[in-house]
Amino acid sequence: MPSAERRVPLPAARRRRRSLLVPLVLLLALLAASCASGGDSGNGAAGASGTSGGGEGGGVLRIAMSAGNVPFPSTPPNEGYEGYRFVGNNIYDALTRFDLDQAETIPTAQPSLAESWEVSEDQLTWTFHLREGVTFHDGTPFDAEAAVFQFDRINDPDFEHYDAINAPRYGNYMRFVESWEAVDPQTFTVTTSEPYAWLAEDLAHVFFPSPTVVQEVGNDAYNQHATGTGPFVMTRYVDGEVMELTANEDYWGGRPLLDQIVLYPKPEPAARLSALQSGEVDWAEVPAPDAIEQLEAEGFAVHLGKYPHGIMPRFNMFREPFADNLALRQALNYALDREGIAALINDVGYPASQFVYEGHPDFVDDHPGYSYDPERARELLAEAGYEPGELELTMAYPTGGSGNMFPGPMMEKLQADFEAIGVGVELMPLEWNTIITILYEGMDQPAWSDIDIMFISPAAGQVSSGYGSAFLCERPGGLPNATGNCTPGVDEAYAAAMASFDPEESHAHLRDMMRLALDDAMFLYWVHDLNLRVMSPEVQGYVHAQSWWTDFTIISMEG
Repeated sequence: MPSAERRVPLPAARRRRRSLLVPLVLLLALLAASCASGGDSGNGAAGASGTSGGGEGGGVLRIAMSAGNVPFPSTPPNEGYEGYRFVGNNIYDALTRFDLDQAETIPTAQPSLAESWEVSEDQLTWTFHLREGVTFHDGTPFDAEAAVFQFDRINDPDFEHYDAINAPRYGNYMRFVESWEAVDPQTFTVTTSEPYAWLAEDLAHVFFPSPTVVQEVGNDAYNQHATGTGPFVMTRYVDGEVMELTANEDYWGGRPLLDQIVLYPKPEPAARLSALQSGEVDWAEVPAPDAIEQLEAEGFAVHLGKYPHGIMPRFNMFREPFADNLALRQALNYALDREGIAALINDVGYPASQFVYEGHPDFVDDHPGYSYDPERARELLAEAGYEPGELELTMAYPTGGSGNMFPGPMMEKLQADFEAIGVGVELMPLEWNTIITILYEGMDQPAWSDIDIMFISPAAGQVSSGYGSAFLCERPGGLPNATGNCTPGVDEAYAAAMASFDPEESHAHLRDMMRLALDDAMFLYWVHDLNLRVMSPEVQGYVHAQSWWTDFTIISMEG
């Protein structure tokens, strides 16, 4: 699409029932996302340094993302959780938000556009009391009708402004939403098909665009005109190059401290490192790990910490060799030298014996999980029916992108580990967004059916509903699990967990689910990420939350 230049001004009851589940053709509409690319919608480049541009703000923060492109500012953004972190949560608000201003616990859902909410006695209807006086960046009001507009847009294929490209990406969060209603301008209700305790967490992902802008420009052109209620306004967007976000002076939560955030896509770790050391940026996501000591010596702030995220590759369970072959899945899990991979990446990750890390509420304390045992791996390989040198596998992996750590060298290590027990691996590099597309289309589709194992980097346990796409037998719309996972008992444990409004009881059911998945070797339990992030000492107020997401409203630049 042609680029569009836009000067963005800084800001001065009906009921719908959910239509039939989105058919597969709408999921495949993701492939049409090329029309959502952005043009230069601003009026000038970022400042040459991270120092303040004047006024009461706190400077310009320049960030080198690991994403291969600037995330589309759609609802939701693309580029995985990196899109949510840098773009979604800054341009937009949701009904709820996570408490990212603390690092002591995994963040939980807190009030945002909804000041409060309550759940009906039958645990089906959630009533959200909306914050008064909130406006979109175009000056129009956010109210219950605006909330209904977005729910229609992502749930109702018959709605005039239905977003066929982005709606499927909200499928996991809308799985149990049945209807929604604007009771009055400040009251919005959501009714679920069954008791569902995780709705407040899920709704932190659902961003609200200006209905006026969507109606004026349409879904295809929306990205060049992205307009939310969030703490920053998109003032420049050049697809593939840069996005500038400028402080919303009239933000309902108070003006953010920063004057501006500038986002650059730099998928190569070495490029992010170079940009940081040269002063081109102030913040680098996961730079080359062997440079950590040097960066610390140069005065940069290196942030590491446990959070719910890991690299957990998935088997193609639609066919041989992994379908109905537990011994083979176990063999490959015991073949992984997890301590070796941690050393390879300079300990910015650590061994994963389970899907979540020890200390997470869903970790199964009395289950050993998987460790490095090549002798046991060889025994299980024979039990699975394969002699050394007989089995050749194809493993797809991303060349970069959000949360994927250092896939190139990591994959070479995995290849060596498997070859050590007599299993050959052909590596298939793919773009990160292609991996995401496979998860929407499914590995049973002809285009992807030759892949035996796929590198996946889930936010493992950030929100409980996030397990659904990996663990459950079906995806939204009645489609099979994207990789064919369907372990007996898992769906029942998940259903019991989501129906419980008692957090301790819910996590107990999720531990039951984890135990079943471990016994079935549902994943390659490989490595947990420590969320490496390196910054200039001028970056002030940053909190390294136990989350993929970051609160940018409390950050400023010194100097």
